[in-house]
Amino acid sequence: MLLIICSSAFAHKYAKCQYRAIFAKDERDMKQIVIFAPDNCMPSTLTGPLDVFTAAGVSWNFINAEAVSPCFEVSLVTGHGYKIQCYNGIEIPTKTSWRDIEQADLIFIPSFAFLGTGPKLPDDLIQWFQKMAANGAIIASVCTGAFLLAETGLLDNKRATTHWAFQNQLQALYPSIKLMTDPILVEDKSIITAGGGSAWHDLVLFLIEKLAGLEIANQAAKMFLLDRHDNPQASYASAYQPTYHNDAAVEKAQRLIKKNYASSSIINQAINESALAERTFYRRFKKAAGITPIKYIQLIRIEQSKTLLETTNCGIEEISAQVGYENPSSFRKLFKQEVQLLPAEYRRKFSSGEHVINIKQSAEQ
Repeated sequence: MLLIICSSAFAHKYAKCQYRAIFAKDERDMKQIVIFAPDNCMPSTLTGPLDVFTAAGVSWNFINAEAVSPCFEVSLVTGHGYKIQCYNGIEIPTKTSWRDIEQADLIFIPSFAFLGTGPKLPDDLIQWFQKMAANGAIIASVCTGAFLLAETGLLDNKRATTHWAFQNQLQALYPSIKLMTDPILVEDKSIITAGGGSAWHDLVLFLIEKLAGLEIANQAAKMFLLDRHDNPQASYASAYQPTYHNDAAVEKAQRLIKKNYASSSIINQAINESALAERTFYRRFKKAAGITPIKYIQLIRIEQSKTLLETTNCGIEEISAQVGYENPSSFRKLFKQEVQLLPAEYRRKFSSGEHVINIKQSAEQ
C-alpha cells in the first residue's frame, strides 16, 4: 500500500520535495499480537502496551522521515462478548472474538483488579490458550494477569512472578508455580510474567526485542520515554505484608510493636502484652505471622525508616536512631538486605519532587 504524506513539518528537511512516499509493510509480514483483557482489567496495562505495539516501526520512522513499517497487527479480545469492562468503569469495544483466532505470535494478558481469588475460565478458553502455546505463541502476563495465566495451567511447574503485593496469594492458589519474588521479568520457555503494574514497560520492550529486534525495541523506548526497571521488586514492596490470623494474643503483641518499635526492650514488652509464656509466645508468633518476632520488629523498623527517608531531611544516623538502631552501619546493612537499595539510594528514588523543574524559582533566580 502506498501512502502519500504532505506535511509542513518536513518541509525544511525536504525543500525540493513537497511529498514523501511512505510504504507500509505487507500485513503478511507483521507479527500477530492478541491482547486478552480479563474482567476488571486495569486499562493502563492494556492501552499502554497497545499504543507501543502499534507504534513500533511507525512513530520513530515517521519523525525521522523514513519509510513507515509497522511491526505488529494487534487484536483486542475478552473472555466473553465484544466489550472489555475495565476496573475504573471504562468500556472498550472489541471487533474480534478469541474463538475466531487460530494463530498468534503473542498473547498478552494485562492486569486486573485482584479481589482475593483467581478468575475462573471455561474449559474451551483454557484449551484455546493451551493450543496457542502449543502452536508456538509467546504467552505473557503483567502484574495480576499472572492469575489468569495460572488458571490456564500454562504456569504449572514453571518459574513466574507477579506484583509483590499478591505473590503470597498466587503461591497459595497455584502451589506448583516456582515463584520468584524479586525479578521484574521472568521467562520460562515461551511463558513470560512481569511484576507490578508499570512492569509492562519492561515486558513490552522485551517482547518487541524478541519479535522485532533490539533496534525497534530501543526506538519504542525512546519514543515513549520508557525505562527498564533497574531495581528488583523488593525496592518497591512494603517491608512487611500483613498475614491475617485469629490469634488474639499475637495480634495484641503486633499492635504494641507497631506503636513502640524503636524501644530497646520491645521484645519483653510484646511478650508481656501477649500474656504468654516466652517459649509459647515465640512459637505462636511464628505460626500466626509467618516470621519470628525479631524479624517482624526489623521489618516494621525498616518500613518506618522508609517513610522518614521519603518525607524528611534527617540524616541516616538520625533516622537509624529514631527507628531503634544505635549503630548506623548495622542499619544500612539491614536496609540494603531488605530493600535492595542503600538508604541514600532509596531517598533519591522516592523523595518528593527533586526531578521537577520549578519554573517560578528558575525565573526568580
